[in-house]
Amino acid sequence: MRKPFFLIAILCVALSCDRYPDPSVKSVKDYSFSFQTSQAMKFLAGEWVSDSVRFSAVNYINPVNDSVKVDFEIVTGGGKITNQSVYTDKNGLAYTGWKLGSGSFEQILRAKSYDLSGNFLSSTDLIEYGFRNDEWDAYPGSPDGNISEMVADTVNKVTFMIANSKLYKQGERYFKWDEIIDPVVNSPRTINIDKTGTMYISTWNGELVRSTNHGESWNTCSKPYPDRPYYFYIDLSNDNYIWVFAWDHRSRYSKDGGNTWIEVGGDVSLLGYGDHVRLKDGSILFNCQNYCSLYRSFDEGQTWTKIVTLDLPIKLYVDDEDKIFVVTEAMSLYMSTDYGTTFTIVQELYPSWISSGFCFTFNKWGKFYYICVPGFGILKSTNLSNPDSYSEYYKNNNLNNLFIDHNGVLIGKELQGTTVYYRKNSKK
Repeated sequence: MRKPFFLIAILCVALSCDRYPDPSVKSVKDYSFSFQTSQAMKFLAGEWVSDSVRFSAVNYINPVNDSVKVDFEIVTGGGKITNQSVYTDKNGLAYTGWKLGSGSFEQILRAKSYDLSGNFLSSTDLIEYGFRNDEWDAYPGSPDGNISEMVADTVNKVTFMIANSKLYKQGERYFKWDEIIDPVVNSPRTINIDKTGTMYISTWNGELVRSTNHGESWNTCSKPYPDRPYYFYIDLSNDNYIWVFAWDHRSRYSKDGGNTWIEVGGDVSLLGYGDHVRLKDGSILFNCQNYCSLYRSFDEGQTWTKIVTLDLPIKLYVDDEDKIFVVTEAMSLYMSTDYGTTFTIVQELYPSWISSGFCFTFNKWGKFYYICVPGFGILKSTNLSNPDSYSEYYKNNNLNNLFIDHNGVLIGKELQGTTVYYRKNSKK
C-alpha cells in the first residue's frame, strides 16, 4: 500500500507546482520588450538620435515591483551611448543617449535585458540610418526607394521626384522628401524640366500639367491626345519642344509649352518613343528606342532620314559640341563628329544582365560625366570622346538608373526592389 500512496503524493506535488509555480522563476513570455524610439529614421552620421532613447521592458505578471536590468551596446556604426547599463523605472522604461558614428550606414543599438537574478531574458535591436559623405549609402525604405523619375533645378535650388505615382519635393536634407498635394497633379507618371526651368508632369490618365514657378503651383496644359484617357510617352528636347507618343496615335510635339500640338510626319511618327535633340544646324535627331533606330529631320519633324549605324542604337546623347554618342544593343558606346555620317567606338560595356527596362543615363555635374550602365554600375569621364578618360566610378550590378539633385548628390535606383543609393561628395 505504501508504493501507490507514494506515487499519489508525487503526483499531487507536481500538480500543485503546475498550479502554483515558484514566484522566483520568470518566463520570457511574461515580458514585453521594445524600443519606444522610432525605427529606421534618417540622420546625418555623427548626429544624436536622441539624448534619451527609450526602451520598454515590462513584466505583465508583476509590473510594479519587478525591475529589469538593461545593457545597451552599439553593434554597428560606431558612435557612443551615454548609459551602458541601467535598470527600468516603475513604468518599465530605461533610457540612454545615442550618437551615431560613421562606421556604417545602417547603425544598430542593442538592448540586452536581464532579470534581477541576472538571468538573460531578451535582446532587442534599434536600427537607424546615418548618411555619410563620400560613401554610397543604400537606403531600403520609402518613398525614395520607389523613385521612378526626378528633375533638378540648379538655378532655383529645388528637386522633385515621382515615387509610387506621387509627387515629392526634396526637403532641407537631401534624403528627406515631402509629398506635394495638388488637385491638378493626379496620378503623376513622369516629370521633366526644360531649359527655362518649366517643369512638366504627365499622368497615368493622359493629362499634362506644368509649373512655371519652380513647382510652387501647377496648371493643366492642353491634352496631347484629347480622346485618350491613358498614359503617353514624353520627351523634352534641348530646344524646349515637348514630344509625345501613344501606341494608338501618331507622335506629336508642342513648341509653345503644351498649348498646341503638331503632328509628326512620315512613318517615323508611328514607330514609338525615344530621345530628341536639336542640333546646332537646326536639324532634329531622334533615337527611336523601341525600334533601335536613329533618324534626322530638317523640316521640323515632317520628313525623316534614317541614319545608318554600326549596330542598333538604344540610347542617344549629344554633348555641347554636337558630338553624337549612341549606346547600342551590343552594349557598345559609339561617337560621331560628323552628324552621323561615320561612327567610331569609344567604349565596350559589360553589364552582368540585359533587360528591356534599361535606363542608360548620361549626367553631367561640374567637369565630370556620370554614365549609368544598368547591370554594371557607373562610369566617370571628363571627356566622352576620349576612351582613356573613362574610369569605373561605382560597381553595382543591381543599378538601373541614376539621378543628380540640384546640389550634386548622386541618387541611383535598382531595376527591381526598393533600394536607393545616395552619394554626397564632399569635393565637387
